[in-house]
Amino acid sequence: MISFLALVLFAAPPSPPPDGVLAVSRQVGRIASGLQDYVATERMTQKVMDSRADRVMRKQVLVSDYQIAPLEEDANALWEFRFVREIDGKPVPGADRQIEDFARLRHKDAKEERLAITKLGMSRSLPGCYWHNLTLMLLAFSGGNVENFDWKGDGDRWTFQQVRGLGIPENLFDPKSFRHYPKGSLTIANGALSRLEIEWPAADLITTVTLEFTPPAESGAIPLPSRYVAKKRISGPTQKTVVETDFEYNGYRRFSVTTEHSTKS
Repeated sequence: MISFLALVLFAAPPSPPPDGVLAVSRQVGRIASGLQDYVATERMTQKVMDSRADRVMRKQVLVSDYQIAPLEEDANALWEFRFVREIDGKPVPGADRQIEDFARLRHKDAKEERLAITKLGMSRSLPGCYWHNLTLMLLAFSGGNVENFDWKGDGDRWTFQQVRGLGIPENLFDPKSFRHYPKGSLTIANGALSRLEIEWPAADLITTVTLEFTPPAESGAIPLPSRYVAKKRISGPTQKTVVETDFEYNGYRRFSVTTEHSTKS
């Protein structure tokens, strides 16, 4: 029997990334860096399905202030910050924080507070709902990692499958998280990242993620995330969805911190 290691050693190297894909890969760093200049309104709709009846069994909507930003201790480490403001239309007590908190949480001494806020948000989610890692989807195709994928296609849409490298962790916040080799497709519109679809198996479930961007508003601007949908389906012939999480991003506003105080004339 040929061992898995032998198969890896003798497997043909992946084809070089196409020029269009490489161009988009080079944009990822600029997109990720540019997102720290904005705070968005994130509307997260969580659905737990009744797989037998194929209907929604439980539904919940979380509305948050949301931002992606690098950390002070590691500029390459992106983090997703969110303050949950509403659950099913009801305000969350104590969520009315000052926007300066987004900057404060980037500080190297705020690690425990970042984790506490993340755990709080996850604890308010419905059981089994996907707590998305948009940053991982972006970083998966940045730098040299893009060369760990086998690419096929032409024009503005390319299919891919990761064939080497560490793989992408399913959970950014868990160092023991299962790492997967995703497959999917990448769509480019007018030279900018437009749509990213990724799928990976884990245990008896298949997770499918779709990330969509709005076109850049002007020359030199970055495309902004507009929608992110994650579905967990039972693997096998039934292929029924058991959990669906839909994230919508709008209301982007420039992020700025000021120490000036308003005065009355």
